[in-house]
Amino acid sequence: DEGKGVEKDEKEAEEWFENAADQDQGQRSASWCAFGGMLATGKGVEQDFKEAVKWYQKAADQGFAEGQFNLGRMYYFGKGVERDSKEAFKWFQKAADQGYAAAQHHLGVMYRKGQGVEQDFKEAVKWYQKAADQGDANGQYNLGFMYRNGKGVVQDFKEPVMWYEKAADQGLALVFFFFFSFFF
Repeated sequence: DEGKGVEKDEKEAEEWFENAADQDQGQRSASWCAFGGMLATGKGVEQDFKEAVKWYQKAADQGFAEGQFNLGRMYYFGKGVERDSKEAFKWFQKAADQGYAAAQHHLGVMYRKGQGVEQDFKEAVKWYQKAADQGDANGQYNLGFMYRNGKGVVQDFKEPVMWYEKAADQGLALVFFFFFSFFF
């Protein structure tokens, strides 16, 4: 799939993912999730969101955090399934509880916006903090945003600078715009 140690061949990768996914052994949940990712992006196969949901669901049902997160994203954006914020929240929560940083960030977003759950800025800050502490650039940026605007925390103009810098160091482009607009 990535061309590491062999020539890159997305069709060959698809066959291997399908074979691994069909077998009941070892890393099947990771294989199911990877195959779902190929289907969701159209990488090496024809893009098929409904089929991607099927494979993410299999991985998620086995407790695989990445599968839970990806299934949550499908519900959040309405790809292959009807858009459903409550269902997205449920799957993000499962992945976040396992320490999956991107899911923690998405929970923060959902609490901040009141999507699938009652709006709660303090809860948003809690989840952004968890993601930020793991180095998630989006979590770092959004935590800075919450401090800058006094949402769920006491407004602070020093704390956001630190979090914006951490996110910018990882290349999060939004930060450069907001960081400079913060001072000018």
